[in-house]
Amino acid sequence: MVNNNILSNFRSLFNIELVKRLFSVIIFVPIFIYSLYQGGILLFLLFIFFLVMILSELVNIFKLSNFKIGVAIYIFISAYTLILCPFYYFSLDNNFFIFIYILLTLWVFDTFSYIGGNLFQGKKIFPRLSKGKTYSGSISGFITVILLNLFFTYYFYDKILLNLFILASLICSFSFIGDAIVSFIKRRSNLKDTGTLFIGHGGFLDRMDSFIFVFFLFIISDFHKLIYYA
Repeated sequence: MVNNNILSNFRSLFNIELVKRLFSVIIFVPIFIYSLYQGGILLFLLFIFFLVMILSELVNIFKLSNFKIGVAIYIFISAYTLILCPFYYFSLDNNFFIFIYILLTLWVFDTFSYIGGNLFQGKKIFPRLSKGKTYSGSISGFITVILLNLFFTYYFYDKILLNLFILASLICSFSFIGDAIVSFIKRRSNLKDTGTLFIGHGGFLDRMDSFIFVFFLFIISDFHKLIYYA
């Protein structure tokens, strides 16, 4: 019976929502990677674009929300992160590798949390806050990230690197918290999505909530140095 349910969920996984998610990733990821690789004015322009789009969504949310102080704090976090992120990027040694590692970890965790949650269903983490977040989904995303770290560290270094596992765990945890914070803000504003401009994810903030919180904490800390110790 369990196997039949998983098989049925697997078939239903391939729906228009998944197609939209894959389509947005196909567009979003190459642009981001190319901008990181080129650097310079292109990278600054990309973050300015994100800043304008996300702040416009947050201003609308602020008007609708009954938790204005929380939205105001998140506006500060978003502006702080998106303004400083290009400067943070240029301040790092091996900056392209570090950003790609963080971005791919975020993308893998988000994607396989979605896939795992749809395949295995199970208990909701925050049933009143978000219908999409399940224990099975989050565990699936985390396990996939850890397995990929195992594969690549053993393939490139021929050994297991504890520092990268700590870093991956932090990224997954911060990603989950960032997503949950925006879900809470939307709930208090009676919104399903932060906007309608980004295909498959509602608004730009829906797509970048994990990114913003992860890089906010990385900018104000030295978590990236775990890579140097690897």
